[in-house]
Amino acid sequence: MLSSRYGWLMSARGSREIPLRFDDGFRAGIALLLTCPVPVAFAIPVLLSDHFGQAELRLLFALMCAMFSGFFLVYLLWSHHLFVRTDHGELVEIAGTQQLRGPSRLSRMLGVARTNDWVILSAASALIVSISAVVIGGDGGGIWLAFLVLVTTACAWATLVYAYAFRYFRLHASGDHIEFEIDDEPRFIDFVSMAVMVSSVGALSAGSPRTRAGLGAVRSHTVVAFAFNALVVAMIVSLVGGFITAP
Repeated sequence: MLSSRYGWLMSARGSREIPLRFDDGFRAGIALLLTCPVPVAFAIPVLLSDHFGQAELRLLFALMCAMFSGFFLVYLLWSHHLFVRTDHGELVEIAGTQQLRGPSRLSRMLGVARTNDWVILSAASALIVSISAVVIGGDGGGIWLAFLVLVTTACAWATLVYAYAFRYFRLHASGDHIEFEIDDEPRFIDFVSMAVMVSSVGALSAGSPRTRAGLGAVRSHTVVAFAFNALVVAMIVSLVGGFITAP
């Protein structure tokens, strides 16, 4: 049974060449190269300036938010376009092979090899931005500080959603089936919808895992989403409210 279930994938594991653009580490690396150099280039002269006051501090904060948000957006938009536009049959074969092979060396080097790595990156980015905003304070700039914090947090939350969408899709493609109440074969966008629902309302979702691996993924996602929403998002909303209402 195991042989029939994974036969073609086990064969593909040794022979299937996955296009580089489907590697999470490759897309993350390109997103990093596209979005980080400009903010860093602007930040260096500010840090080396003889005069460093509140205005310079706020500029650095804006550059940091631009770097985080830009990285997440480039990665997410590229990933969504790639996985939605690719032929479904080819995409399933690639995703199943990726699940069996595990993360690439590049993904491990960049620290984005596992779903938990993306969770940590997303939560850490949102927390760093919110704590920095508190340090800077909202005097004379509460509205735009709140806007930057909200945009960065939204991008981080969306990144968490897609990290689990990839995990669900790859589990399903490798044989750990997740069933949807539709007659058609589920596609990647359906797993995105499932991840959005779990991240928003907990375990209630459009997809039902049929294996222990799938159930474990939903369970961990539920816990992570609850922690992110209850701690990170709630704290940031409170901070944003304080910035907006500050005199």
